[in-house]
Amino acid sequence: MQSYNNLYSFFILLFYFYNLVLCTLYQHDPEDLINKHYFAIEPAGTAFTLNIEPITYPDKCELKQLHLLTRHGSRYPAPYDILAFNQLAKIFSNVSVAKDWYQNPFPMERNYQLIPRGEIEPYYDGKQSFLRYNQFWKNYKNITGRYDPEVVKFQAGAYSRCGASAMAFSEGLFNGDGPLDTCKNQPVYVWNIPANEDNILEMYNNCLLANETVLNNNPTYNQQNYTYANNTLKPIADRMTNDYGIYPPLNPYLVPYIYDACQFWVLHFNRTDTWCALLSEDDIIRARYYEDMTIYYQYESGNSLNKQTGCVYYTQLVNSVENALNGSSIMVADLKNGHAHTMFLVLTTLGAAQNPYPLTANLTLSQIKQLNYTEGKAIYWSSTIYFEIYTCSDSPKVRIVLNFEPLLIPGCESEYCEWSTFKKILGNKIGCDFNKLCNNP
Repeated sequence: MQSYNNLYSFFILLFYFYNLVLCTLYQHDPEDLINKHYFAIEPAGTAFTLNIEPITYPDKCELKQLHLLTRHGSRYPAPYDILAFNQLAKIFSNVSVAKDWYQNPFPMERNYQLIPRGEIEPYYDGKQSFLRYNQFWKNYKNITGRYDPEVVKFQAGAYSRCGASAMAFSEGLFNGDGPLDTCKNQPVYVWNIPANEDNILEMYNNCLLANETVLNNNPTYNQQNYTYANNTLKPIADRMTNDYGIYPPLNPYLVPYIYDACQFWVLHFNRTDTWCALLSEDDIIRARYYEDMTIYYQYESGNSLNKQTGCVYYTQLVNSVENALNGSSIMVADLKNGHAHTMFLVLTTLGAAQNPYPLTANLTLSQIKQLNYTEGKAIYWSSTIYFEIYTCSDSPKVRIVLNFEPLLIPGCESEYCEWSTFKKILGNKIGCDFNKLCNNP
């Protein structure tokens, strides 16, 4: 009888601890997490809608040129993510709640490649562009009669995800206007510069000074990183260590990779019952912020060099606009497909789309939630920046729209900025010597 009671007590205790572990799993709705902009995934409500209103032009103005800078579509994880997921798989292989999903489903040979959604997103971006700028694109057709690569230029970073996204955008934009097959597809020329020579879209990789002092050996960022890891990420890691019996204790720097795994399982499988289940909603926000803080110091105004490294992009933009205004160019649209870091550096160089306070390690959860210009809210996969160039009865104007929301350019009186004022704001960034700026050999 005594042995029976002992056995009964053992199973009661086992059941208690089993349920204790289950209680530490969190439930999330995938669509809810996406709609709250916790990931770099655009909500379906804006990504795939064709309920688009055409823009109206300012009084006595015509849209002369469009310059687009967009991020490629949704993709497979980066190599460093995949390596971290392999590390997490080893750590969680003996955790009972993870037994059905701890293994890494993302093969290294697929790193950075687009997924089907990542091809559909830019396709819809192209269709949305045609609808929003309907009058502009119809005028282009009336002038050229058919696609002309000298009039509408496509440029992509020299990576498959950028080139394929540019092609998908062109399919959406020129859908049904070409000579090929029953769908009348239109082939387009997408040009690129070798990545190690492309200071327009790949400036992040080509600046020696940035590599030596911003991306690496950056004491300001290192201090913020250390503080955030110890004060914010470590408590999350310690909770997981205790809840799941992890030994040795979980490294706090793996918490952002658990967030990344959560994001990619939502993106690829629409599942939140795996890595997302280890994180509360506040944990997700805090882990996401670690990445936004890193972006702030590496690509945004957290380092003064980042306020200059987009100068080659603006040099070619200004030259293209000037050539169109003086009649020496027939180009009406310059459509570029790049990366998140391209877009962050271009906005930072202009001083646009900046958050109201520095992204430091001591921000409260409330302050983090109030940030507007983060990867999840502004520079997600297939996000867009348009520079609209207008000729008006008085003087040319430029407007910038981020995901079709107008931005006020610092130093301009309205969203429709005088072209001459825009150039003054850029100052000596126009015509910059990138190699000198970056101490390149």
